[in-house]
Amino acid sequence: MENKNKIIIAVVVVVVVAIVGYWIATKSGTNTAQNGPAGDAPAAVETPQGTAAAPGASAVTDEGKVVTQSGQVADNTAIPGSMAAPQQSAPITQSEAPASSVKLSVGNSVFSPTDFSVKTGSATTLVLTSVDSMTHVFKFRDASLQAVAVGIGPGETRLITFNAPTKSGEYEFFCDVPGHTARGETGKMIVK
Repeated sequence: MENKNKIIIAVVVVVVVAIVGYWIATKSGTNTAQNGPAGDAPAAVETPQGTAAAPGASAVTDEGKVVTQSGQVADNTAIPGSMAAPQQSAPITQSEAPASSVKLSVGNSVFSPTDFSVKTGSATTLVLTSVDSMTHVFKFRDASLQAVAVGIGPGETRLITFNAPTKSGEYEFFCDVPGHTARGETGKMIVK
């Protein structure tokens, strides 16, 4: 039993370190200036056209495209947290979530609701709240959505905005914390 407790503690520590590293990587990639050639002043950071649903999240253009900090269309196949990927927000309160967003809670071994529907290609804002004392990492199984990832701590709420796939179908999501999927933390996004 003692070894089992040590393993559980080690897994929790690894997950927390991964989430903190992801959070730091996300924060260090925002609002930074790049130095030009020697002696030049730092180059200005291009501000994307559009509106973000929350601080730290990717903006959406008037044309409905989710864009990066540099104004490029966000890449749902990028590495989560990279500059090309849709960005998760800083922690928010549930009342700060846009009315039009998809709201999910996770905890006690289940996502609620377990499924939701979106239109093909639409800018989708997903709000995730942890309702237990555990850390959770929302991800999709499909490689076409690998960049859409949200890490939340106990009782925390964050959001991410991304363009839904242009291909109709069902896209499974899950909690990427070891053991959580086996406990039932899975669901599906239905794209119509």
